[in-house]
Amino acid sequence: MDEEQADEIKRKLPIQKRAKQTFETLLEATAQILKHEGSEQLTTNYLAERSGFSIGTIYQYFPNREAIVLALIERQRAKVARRVDEVLARHQDESLEQKIRLIIRELHQAFALHRRPSARLTKALLQMAVQHGIPSPPHVVANAIVELWQAAKNQGQPPLNDSEVFVLNQSIVEVLRQAALQGSPLLGTEQFEAAMVRLIMGFLRQTPDG
Repeated sequence: MDEEQADEIKRKLPIQKRAKQTFETLLEATAQILKHEGSEQLTTNYLAERSGFSIGTIYQYFPNREAIVLALIERQRAKVARRVDEVLARHQDESLEQKIRLIIRELHQAFALHRRPSARLTKALLQMAVQHGIPSPPHVVANAIVELWQAAKNQGQPPLNDSEVFVLNQSIVEVLRQAALQGSPLLGTEQFEAAMVRLIMGFLRQTPDG
């Protein structure tokens, strides 16, 4: 993606209260379209119809539909980070595995928003995220898991080395990324969540001592 294309997807950031409300309404309408109808239905014309705003208003904030979804992804990522902090604060007395399960649930639910994407749009969004250096939500989650594991080392759990942290991060990223790219019907199910927790716990428990 060249500099001109990168500039094209930048949006007008709202400052005034009314503008912020408009911005959030557009994002929420986008989320509802993606969640219930799929990204193939997401066009600026349809968004205008669903949100009650004119096409001109939408273009004040977003130059195209990719920019709209990218803004939604950023909002979802920030929400996941907040929710992870809240989960850890509320469940301090839970077991390590249960804490990890609750953390993964927050991330999984966020990705399930895109359970029926068009592969072309999803790939474009992933590429934009890389180009713009947007932090990936799985990294937030994986880092929280690493911190929990490291905190448990005084109970006989070995710390993770840099290579193990990298593998854990990428495992979480790719499982969810591929599920989204393939439009897997498993995404959003309890079965999928349980499989992810099993993958993570299996990796942690097989970490060699020392």
